[in-house]
Amino acid sequence: MKKLVVILSLVLTVLPAMAQNHTDYTLPDKPHRGKYVDFPSQYSGFWFAVQASGASYFNTGLGCQADLILGYRAGEFFRFGPGVSPGICGGAFSLPVYLDLRGNLISQESRMAVPYWSLDAGWNFAESFKCIYASPTVGVRVGMPRNDFIAGLSYIFQMVPGWSPTHAVGLRIGFEF
Repeated sequence: MKKLVVILSLVLTVLPAMAQNHTDYTLPDKPHRGKYVDFPSQYSGFWFAVQASGASYFNTGLGCQADLILGYRAGEFFRFGPGVSPGICGGAFSLPVYLDLRGNLISQESRMAVPYWSLDAGWNFAESFKCIYASPTVGVRVGMPRNDFIAGLSYIFQMVPGWSPTHAVGLRIGFEF
């Protein structure tokens, strides 16, 4: 008899829920958002750098230049792209156009600051001196893998045909994104 009472009470409890019409409610709409992309974790794609340099030329005095570089990021340890650096070199206008190669020396995955290397090699198209241009840089990158500040010590070499080579040492600061 106890079993019958328990079964009957369960049926009476579940029966009203089964008899209800469940079509009177609406589900929420799916949000209309774009797919989330975690850009800092992507190690390939296009990148852009803006830099400013101040340099001391050994034979012509002080100079400064602004660098604009647009390139492709092949991985965390290698990037490349064309760049242009209009500036003043010892009182004369300078316009180097070059290929920039750069990368991290160690992984930036779990660090805020990492050392980096850079090599600019190309040709100076200035009217006062047309020459070979090269500038290696070693420095530090501070920030995230895609957006970071850079600061480095650079050496600038320009070889003017018929003249003695021009050498400079400078400080380069900028931003990459």
